[in-house]
Parts: sequence; C-alpha cells; structure tokens
Amino acid sequence: MPKGDSVQKVHDYYLYLQGHQLAPHGRTVTWHVDWTALGWMWGFALAVSLILVVWVRDYRSSHPPTGIAPLDRFGGFTTEAAGRVPFSFWVVTIVVVACGAEFVIGHLISGQMF
Repeated sequence: MPKGDSVQKVHDYYLYLQGHQLAPHGRTVTWHVDWTALGWMWGFALAVSLILVVWVRDYRSSHPPTGIAPLDRFGGFTTEAAGRVPFSFWVVTIVVVACGAEFVIGHLISGQMF
C-alpha cells in the first residue's frame, strides 16, 4: 500500500481501487465469460418456465369448489367466496421468498455490489 507522499501516488492508487470496484469479484480482465451471470439468467428463465407450466396445469385442472362455505358479504355490496389456495400460488411464493432471501444473504455477506 502506498504511503501517499504525493498527490500523483494517491490519485493512481485511487484509480487502482476504483478499477477493482468496477469489476465484480476482483476480476479485472478485458473480456471474459461471467458464468455466475449466465447461471442466474438461465436459472431465472427456468424458474419462470416452471412457474408458467405449473400455473397453466393448475388453472386447467382445477374447478371451483361448490358448497363448502357460504358467500361472505361486506357492507352489502362486496362479496367473497371461500376457496382453496392454488398450488401455483405456493410455487410463486416459494420462488419469490427464495430469491429475496438470496439477495439479502448475498448483500450481508458480500456487501451491496452494483
């Protein structure tokens, strides 16, 4: 680490540190394949495809339940029917919670890298 005896040394060291901040994970190369980003991109595409398949299957195979609960009325105008929570809702909820947890844990471990 330089001592900072001159303005030029401090400026050069500052630019050196900035160069490492701009490239995540300490890689300062001109061109490379970022396998982490590719993994996240294809993982996201796979998760969205899975959610779409589960939602379409659930939507096409479920029928509204009849006669298990009375119709709720609020203020005389708004009504709501009781029913089961669809499986696709649970899949979407699990994916959203897992992604949120990964972001929080990743930021706690590595700091926020933008």
